[in-house]
Amino acid sequence: ISPVVVPERKGGKKAICFFSLFKSFLGVSLIGLEPEPERVELLLSSNPSFVRACGFAQKHTLDEYCHLHVPGLRKLEQFDQIMREYGLWDKIKLAEVRDNLLSGVIKKEEELVGDTTHYIAYSSFEVVNYDDDKGKKQKKSQSKVTKNCRCKDRENCGHEWELCDDGAGTIVKSSNRIYWGHKASLIGFPSQGIPLDIVALRDGATHDRESLFPHIEKVFSELPEIKPKIKRVLYDSACDDQDLRDEFLGEFKIELKTSLNPRRKKEVVDNLPRGMSRITPYGIPICIGDHEMEYKGMRIDEKKFIYQSPVDSQGAAVCFSCPNQKNCCPNSTTGRTINISFDLLPHINHEDPPMAKRYKAIMSRRTSVERMIKRIKCDMSDDRLSKRGNDSFQAYLDKSMIAYHILLRN
Repeated sequence: ISPVVVPERKGGKKAICFFSLFKSFLGVSLIGLEPEPERVELLLSSNPSFVRACGFAQKHTLDEYCHLHVPGLRKLEQFDQIMREYGLWDKIKLAEVRDNLLSGVIKKEEELVGDTTHYIAYSSFEVVNYDDDKGKKQKKSQSKVTKNCRCKDRENCGHEWELCDDGAGTIVKSSNRIYWGHKASLIGFPSQGIPLDIVALRDGATHDRESLFPHIEKVFSELPEIKPKIKRVLYDSACDDQDLRDEFLGEFKIELKTSLNPRRKKEVVDNLPRGMSRITPYGIPICIGDHEMEYKGMRIDEKKFIYQSPVDSQGAAVCFSCPNQKNCCPNSTTGRTINISFDLLPHINHEDPPMAKRYKAIMSRRTSVERMIKRIKCDMSDDRLSKRGNDSFQAYLDKSMIAYHILLRN
């Protein structure tokens, strides 16, 4: 097949050009609207320039059927359904990413960065009660159930009940930020800020830790050309787990680097050096003058971390202007220096401490994933879905990725 060439067949009307239909969906996403049939139909019926750019022609009242005429909403929905059910959106997305890699538009890097994001679901939920494996009563939110039939007595017919919006779940961001929606996992190159793949999770309530390894595995299987060069994966504190690090190291021979998650660790207030009031769960000592001490290194033989007082805008240690200097470091000429035993911070890996400048420099590249999410979620589409089902959500993500990588190349 090729543009404007209609495949030969024995009978029936000439089919609408595949490429014109594809360009209409692509054009909507490039404009920044959600790439759904309703939006495509709106632009095709109201924007003559968009119609010509897609390769269609306006249909007048008395005109007979022509395969170049602007298709109706039903035809656009059929096209989108076929592309979704046969995974064609996903195949086109993969081809666009691979073309950009082979042509040099995307430079291969030694790091990958990942994160998850959520989209507001086009459905409502209900709370169901169930007994877990231990016989304990539990509650879970799920989308409402329906039957895919038109039987008059749907309550008693033999068709099975199914979720009306499979994949949707309760997404908890914090104690006061809870959403009903779909969750997607994104992987990309941090230095260039380019997403390589985005996948819809099977359940919106899935924890981020459970999605990272399978997604990296999928990226390596689909884009094997990048696997030999990858040495590190960056993620937030949701994946701060030693078992997950060992899994990455054993399976892929790559390092998983994450932000520190102290979980339920409390501040250390006992057995502290003179002049210190507490040590935060993140390994930062706070002095009695409420200054954060700066990490300088460690003494491996003595198993101690080294910290020093910060400096002011003039480059002098804050200790010299602190009213507590007499009780803390009265004879110091360079500012307060303290040693903290490894035993006081057992949850911090002394072989790769997160307080070190090198660690912070590496993790500073992790935030690029937020910009990737913004481009895909806000610039190329919308964060509120207008369809139900995980397959529709995956197709929605694929269409946005296709537009992004075509725009990147041009």
